[in-house]
Amino acid sequence: MKRKLSPWCKEVKKAMIDRDMSIADLAAELNLSSAYITRIINGTFIIPETKKRISKYLDISSELISS
Repeated sequence: MKRKLSPWCKEVKKAMIDRDMSIADLAAELNLSSAYITRIINGTFIIPETKKRISKYLDISSELISS
């Protein structure tokens, strides 16, 4: 069964597309592994501090983090 993405996950993916940025690019900018970033963005891991770092870097509303 497919997992439904949260509004935050969708916004991150949109922001990355708008910036023509890959998971590897984002991981390098935040000094994190690509696998870790993928799990955060896809909602497998829910780590608020990392979500905040990603949101800040991509200029995404912090209100979406809890979603």
